[in-house]
Amino acid sequence: MKKHVFAALIFLLVAGGACVAQSDQPTLAELARKHRQEEKSLAVKAKVLTNEDVATSTPSAQMQSAPAVSSSASAATSAPAFSGADKAKSADKASNTGKSPAATGSAASKDAREVAELKQKLSTYKQQQEGWKQSVKKYEDLLANETSDFRRQMYQDALQGDKQNVQAMQDRIDQAQSDLEKAEKASSQGH
Repeated sequence: MKKHVFAALIFLLVAGGACVAQSDQPTLAELARKHRQEEKSLAVKAKVLTNEDVATSTPSAQMQSAPAVSSSASAATSAPAFSGADKAKSADKASNTGKSPAATGSAASKDAREVAELKQKLSTYKQQQEGWKQSVKKYEDLLANETSDFRRQMYQDALQGDKQNVQAMQDRIDQAQSDLEKAEKASSQGH
């Protein structure tokens, strides 16, 4: 009988110790609540990036186009020295259009800035199109050497998407060239 009491006592002590050890750990419901709170705090802190937030040109392209933009903008904004006859002509021209010589100068600098921005945009579009063309070439090469039907289908889908992107970039290039021609024409007429 004493053996049974000792066995029961040992069992109760071991079971009690296990129960105490489990009470230190959080329950599943507590873990779920904590997880939801963490997700909410991350959702508040997280910012969704859009295409407008991310620069579309590479840093090297920005460095190459930055001197061109700044030199054309500084050349357009620097005030030319007028002789007396030139001042009279510009005043007559301004009176005919209803604008002061300063207003026509600022319009010219605005046109020059617009032309420089359009040239930069056109350059960026051409670089992006070249990247898509390289991707098309890569998928054409992969497709030519692939034997697996699954991979061939994946390459064909990617190739089709890249070709659509090349065409979309060409449309953007055409539009930018048209806008550039209009801006250059307006800039040359303003002088």
